[in-house]
Amino acid sequence: MQPFTEASPATSRSRVAQTVSGARLTPHVVEDADFEPIVAGAQLVIAAGASGVELLSQEARQASTALRVVIDLNAVPPAGIGGVAPQDKGVEHGGQVCYGAFGVGGLKMKLHKEAISRLFHTNDLVLDADAIYALGKSLELVPK
Repeated sequence: MQPFTEASPATSRSRVAQTVSGARLTPHVVEDADFEPIVAGAQLVIAAGASGVELLSQEARQASTALRVVIDLNAVPPAGIGGVAPQDKGVEHGGQVCYGAFGVGGLKMKLHKEAISRLFHTNDLVLDADAIYALGKSLELVPK
């Protein structure tokens, strides 16, 4: 197992493409932009913006015909993705499966607790992204 290193966006995209057949990961950093063209054709949107900033309006989200899953990591009102509540955990809104910050947070905390626990059992354990993903699968936190 290799030690953790911060991956570049290109490296992350490459790893996703190798793991998920046909996947395309397109990160966007935007300021004061119209998000409708950005999400056009996207099946998954993960919003991780500044607190109190709506990155994708409910109208734009609902207008996207390809969008299937949205994950909003912002728990501070207003939501980062319009119409997604922080506590949403796999809730369907208009044909889209939605996760809010707290809905994702429960999974994150279970995985975090198990990872920390394992670090206390040995002093040479390295938990990189692949190891943590495998740990999540072993705990049945990640769909197989």
